[in-house]
Amino acid sequence: MQEFQVISDRVEQRREILKQDKTLIEVLDYGAGNPEDRRSKAQMQEGVCVQVPLCSLASIGVKREKAQILYSLFSKYYPQRILELGTCCGFSSVYMSLFAPQAYIHTIEGSPNTAEIAKQNHTFFKCQNIQIHIGRFDSVLPSLLPQIVPIDFAFIDGHHDKDATLEYFRMILPFMAQNSIMLFDDIAWNELMQEAWKEILALKHHSSMQDFGTMGAIWL
Repeated sequence: MQEFQVISDRVEQRREILKQDKTLIEVLDYGAGNPEDRRSKAQMQEGVCVQVPLCSLASIGVKREKAQILYSLFSKYYPQRILELGTCCGFSSVYMSLFAPQAYIHTIEGSPNTAEIAKQNHTFFKCQNIQIHIGRFDSVLPSLLPQIVPIDFAFIDGHHDKDATLEYFRMILPFMAQNSIMLFDDIAWNELMQEAWKEILALKHHSSMQDFGTMGAIWL
């Protein structure tokens, strides 16, 4: 646990620095937006360009509490091949890299400008085991998945749309290793994401599961 404290202190200190930066970043967002947004399928397919202050971007994603869940899973299962959907500013992939320096991490981000911020954070923390792939998840996955099999750990943290989440689950599932883990973030983000999580469980592809409240994990 002392190791976790040291790592999380370093990462969160870096986040606090970026949270002081009000530079506007043009973000190409293929996701569902905010919980109250009602983006159409066409909007999510084409992407929506929004101006977001860096301080707001830095506030998004895995922070200390969720990072502790990642740490507990990594400490027990030692994943070697990791896939992440939703890089954002790169803090979650930094956490995973520092928790599992022996692993190789592939992370997908839709927005080139956001991916550039993530690269800067990866460089800052000297993370040598992360590769960022830029593009829509459904565009990148078909060519990427066959290259990185078998996947030991998949972290689904982007898009926040029920149908899309279920589709990514179906796409990734055949490429997962035996006894691997899929972790879904924001399963209580809105009603539709709650439904997506329930449907994933109802498909019964898993041997066990754990609901962490805002995150859910299944063991395959």
